Amino acid sequence: MATMSTSAAGHSITIQFSIFSGFERISCDGEVVSEKKSWFYTTPHFFVLVEDGEEVTYEVNVLTAWMGLGYGYIVRRNGVILASKP
Repeated sequence: MATMSTSAAGHSITIQFSIFSGFERISCDGEVVSEKKSWFYTTPHFFVLVEDGEEVTYEVNVLTAWMGLGYGYIVRRNGVILASKP
């Protein structure tokens, strides 16, 4: 599986995926928060964290190009983009 990592709002986010099986795993601060299989070009993964006593929603989109020739991600916190590749 390929792995990409980023940080967002003080959290470490790790994205693992396989272009061959379509399996995707998202971890936040070392804990798996979402797993799914996907055959689409943009796959949303949602999870909720409590920050300063308030719930915030994170969305991680795994981006893959045709035949897996390119890949990246978008990380949003309450709808605002915090990190992206490319």
